Amino acid sequence: MQLLQFGLVVLSLVPTIATGLLAYQTMRAGFKIKGRATINKLLFWFSKAIVSLAFALLIIASFSPDFFLKLPFLIQNDIADVQKLMSLIFLLAGNLLLLPAYYTMSIFTRVGLPTGEHVLQTEGVYRISRNPMYTSFFFFFGACFLLVPSLLPGVLMLLTLALHHRIIQKEEAYLESAFGEVYLNYKARVARYL
Repeated sequence: MQLLQFGLVVLSLVPTIATGLLAYQTMRAGFKIKGRATINKLLFWFSKAIVSLAFALLIIASFSPDFFLKLPFLIQNDIADVQKLMSLIFLLAGNLLLLPAYYTMSIFTRVGLPTGEHVLQTEGVYRISRNPMYTSFFFFFGACFLLVPSLLPGVLMLLTLALHHRIIQKEEAYLESAFGEVYLNYKARVARYL
Protein backbone atom coordinates (compact mmCIF):
# COMPACT_ATOMS: atom_id res chain seq x y z
CA MET A 1 0.00 0.00 0.00
CA GLN A 2 2.77 2.45 0.86
CA LEU A 3 4.50 1.55 -2.41
CA LEU A 4 1.34 2.49 -4.31
CA GLN A 5 1.17 5.86 -2.55
CA PHE A 6 4.87 6.45 -3.18
CA GLY A 7 4.34 5.70 -6.89
CA LEU A 8 1.48 8.20 -7.01
CA VAL A 9 3.64 10.87 -5.41
CA VAL A 10 6.54 10.31 -7.80
CA LEU A 11 4.47 10.04 -10.98
CA SER A 12 2.32 13.07 -10.07
CA LEU A 13 5.44 15.21 -9.59
CA VAL A 14 7.07 14.23 -12.89
CA PRO A 15 4.95 16.30 -15.34
CA THR A 16 5.24 19.46 -13.24
CA ILE A 17 8.99 19.10 -12.75
CA ALA A 18 9.51 18.23 -16.43
CA THR A 19 7.44 21.21 -17.55
CA GLY A 20 9.39 23.52 -15.25
CA LEU A 21 12.73 22.18 -16.49
CA LEU A 22 11.66 22.50 -20.11
CA ALA A 23 10.51 26.07 -19.54
CA TYR A 24 13.81 26.89 -17.86
CA GLN A 25 15.86 25.39 -20.70
CA THR A 26 13.75 27.15 -23.33
CA MET A 27 14.13 30.55 -21.67
CA ARG A 28 17.82 29.92 -21.00
CA ALA A 29 18.31 29.27 -24.73
CA GLY A 30 16.73 32.66 -25.42
CA PHE A 31 13.41 31.42 -26.75
CA LYS A 32 9.98 32.59 -25.72
CA ILE A 33 7.67 29.96 -24.28
CA LYS A 34 4.51 31.84 -25.07
CA GLY A 35 3.26 31.43 -28.62
CA ARG A 36 0.11 32.72 -30.31
CA ALA A 37 -3.25 31.55 -28.99
CA THR A 38 -5.11 29.43 -31.53
CA ILE A 39 -8.58 30.13 -30.14
CA ASN A 40 -10.05 32.99 -28.10
CA LYS A 41 -7.23 34.12 -25.78
CA LEU A 42 -9.36 33.93 -22.64
CA LEU A 43 -10.47 30.35 -23.41
CA PHE A 44 -6.95 29.38 -24.50
CA TRP A 45 -5.33 30.52 -21.26
CA PHE A 46 -8.25 29.18 -19.21
CA SER A 47 -7.57 25.73 -20.69
CA LYS A 48 -3.88 26.01 -19.77
CA ALA A 49 -4.80 27.09 -16.23
CA ILE A 50 -7.03 24.03 -15.80
CA VAL A 51 -4.17 21.76 -16.93
CA SER A 52 -2.00 23.41 -14.26
CA LEU A 53 -4.78 22.99 -11.71
CA ALA A 54 -5.08 19.29 -12.56
CA PHE A 55 -1.32 18.85 -12.11
CA ALA A 56 -1.55 20.62 -8.74
CA LEU A 57 -4.54 18.50 -7.66
CA LEU A 58 -2.63 15.34 -8.60
CA ILE A 59 0.30 16.37 -6.44
CA ILE A 60 -1.86 17.41 -3.49
CA ALA A 61 -4.03 14.27 -3.70
CA SER A 62 -0.92 12.07 -3.90
CA PHE A 63 0.65 13.63 -0.82
CA SER A 64 -2.63 13.95 1.08
CA PRO A 65 -5.03 11.15 0.07
CA ASP A 66 -7.94 12.57 2.12
CA PHE A 67 -7.59 16.03 0.55
CA PHE A 68 -10.51 15.43 -1.84
CA LEU A 69 -12.94 15.27 1.10
CA LYS A 70 -12.63 19.05 1.42
CA LEU A 71 -13.97 19.64 -2.11
CA PRO A 72 -17.62 20.22 -3.03
CA PHE A 73 -19.73 17.99 -5.31
CA LEU A 74 -18.09 14.71 -4.31
CA ILE A 75 -19.33 11.53 -5.97
CA GLN A 76 -17.72 9.22 -3.40
CA ASN A 77 -16.23 9.47 0.08
CA ASP A 78 -13.43 6.92 -0.14
CA ILE A 79 -10.76 6.12 -2.72
CA ALA A 80 -10.44 2.37 -3.23
CA ASP A 81 -7.01 0.82 -3.75
CA VAL A 82 -8.05 -0.25 -7.25
CA GLN A 83 -8.78 3.41 -8.04
CA LYS A 84 -5.33 4.39 -6.83
CA LEU A 85 -3.80 1.64 -8.96
CA MET A 86 -5.74 2.82 -12.03
CA SER A 87 -4.62 6.36 -11.31
CA LEU A 88 -1.03 5.16 -11.12
CA ILE A 89 -1.41 3.41 -14.50
CA PHE A 90 -2.93 6.56 -16.03
CA LEU A 91 -0.10 8.69 -14.61
CA LEU A 92 2.45 6.28 -16.06
CA ALA A 93 0.76 6.38 -19.48
CA GLY A 94 0.56 10.19 -19.39
CA ASN A 95 4.23 10.48 -18.50
CA LEU A 96 5.19 7.97 -21.21
CA LEU A 97 3.62 10.33 -23.75
CA LEU A 98 4.56 13.69 -22.26
CA LEU A 99 8.25 13.15 -21.50
CA PRO A 100 9.26 11.83 -24.95
CA ALA A 101 7.22 14.63 -26.54
CA TYR A 102 9.12 17.18 -24.48
CA TYR A 103 12.39 15.49 -25.40
CA THR A 104 11.56 15.49 -29.12
CA MET A 105 10.30 19.08 -29.21
CA SER A 106 12.92 20.20 -26.71
CA ILE A 107 13.45 23.96 -26.55
CA PHE A 108 11.11 24.44 -29.51
CA THR A 109 8.06 23.64 -27.38
CA ARG A 110 5.63 26.56 -27.22
CA VAL A 111 2.35 27.21 -25.47
CA GLY A 112 0.40 28.09 -28.59
CA LEU A 113 1.53 28.52 -32.17
CA PRO A 114 5.16 29.35 -32.85
CA THR A 115 5.97 32.97 -33.47
CA GLY A 116 9.20 32.29 -35.32
CA GLU A 117 10.92 29.63 -37.35
CA HIS A 118 9.96 26.06 -36.56
CA VAL A 119 10.07 22.50 -37.89
CA LEU A 120 7.47 19.76 -38.17
CA GLN A 121 8.15 17.04 -35.60
CA THR A 122 7.48 13.53 -36.90
CA GLU A 123 10.06 11.50 -34.97
CA GLY A 124 10.01 9.72 -31.63
CA VAL A 125 6.62 9.61 -29.96
CA TYR A 126 5.29 11.76 -32.82
CA ARG A 127 5.33 8.58 -34.91
CA ILE A 128 2.38 7.21 -32.93
CA SER A 129 0.51 10.44 -32.09
CA ARG A 130 0.43 13.83 -33.77
CA ASN A 131 -0.41 15.36 -30.38
CA PRO A 132 1.27 13.34 -27.62
CA MET A 133 1.32 16.26 -25.16
CA TYR A 134 -2.40 16.85 -25.55
CA THR A 135 -3.10 13.11 -25.52
CA SER A 136 -1.26 12.86 -22.21
CA PHE A 137 -3.88 15.21 -20.74
CA PHE A 138 -6.54 12.49 -21.16
CA PHE A 139 -4.46 10.23 -18.93
CA PHE A 140 -3.53 12.93 -16.40
CA PHE A 141 -7.14 14.11 -16.14
CA GLY A 142 -8.33 10.53 -15.73
CA ALA A 143 -5.80 10.00 -12.94
CA CYS A 144 -6.82 13.26 -11.32
CA PHE A 145 -10.53 12.38 -11.38
CA LEU A 146 -9.82 8.98 -9.85
CA LEU A 147 -7.94 10.62 -6.95
CA VAL A 148 -10.18 13.69 -6.68
CA PRO A 149 -13.70 12.37 -7.42
CA SER A 150 -15.52 15.67 -7.45
CA LEU A 151 -17.82 16.87 -10.20
CA LEU A 152 -16.30 20.37 -10.10
CA PRO A 153 -12.79 19.46 -11.34
CA GLY A 154 -14.34 16.70 -13.48
CA VAL A 155 -16.49 19.17 -15.42
CA LEU A 156 -13.61 21.65 -15.71
CA MET A 157 -11.33 18.94 -17.08
CA LEU A 158 -13.96 17.78 -19.62
CA LEU A 159 -14.39 21.37 -20.76
CA THR A 160 -10.61 21.69 -21.05
CA LEU A 161 -10.39 18.54 -23.17
CA ALA A 162 -13.04 19.99 -25.51
CA LEU A 163 -11.10 23.27 -25.70
CA HIS A 164 -7.87 21.42 -26.43
CA HIS A 165 -9.59 19.48 -29.19
CA ARG A 166 -10.52 22.82 -30.77
CA ILE A 167 -6.96 24.09 -30.24
CA ILE A 168 -5.65 20.99 -32.03
CA GLN A 169 -7.99 21.58 -34.97
CA LYS A 170 -6.71 25.14 -35.30
CA GLU A 171 -3.09 23.97 -34.99
CA GLU A 172 -3.70 21.40 -37.72
CA ALA A 173 -5.01 24.10 -40.06
CA TYR A 174 -1.90 26.16 -39.31
CA LEU A 175 0.41 23.17 -39.93
CA GLU A 176 -1.34 22.41 -43.23
CA SER A 177 -0.72 25.96 -44.40
CA ALA A 178 2.86 26.00 -43.09
CA PHE A 179 4.01 22.56 -44.30
CA GLY A 180 1.51 21.66 -47.04
CA GLU A 181 1.85 18.20 -48.55
CA VAL A 182 4.47 17.10 -46.01
CA TYR A 183 2.01 17.65 -43.17
CA LEU A 184 -0.91 16.10 -45.08
CA ASN A 185 1.15 12.92 -45.66
CA TYR A 186 2.11 12.85 -41.98
CA LYS A 187 -1.51 13.45 -40.98
CA ALA A 188 -2.63 10.52 -43.17
CA ARG A 189 -0.11 8.16 -41.50
CA VAL A 190 -0.38 9.14 -37.81
CA ALA A 191 -3.45 9.39 -35.59
CA ARG A 192 -4.44 12.68 -34.01
CA TYR A 193 -4.42 11.16 -30.53
CA LEU A 194 -3.55 7.43 -30.41
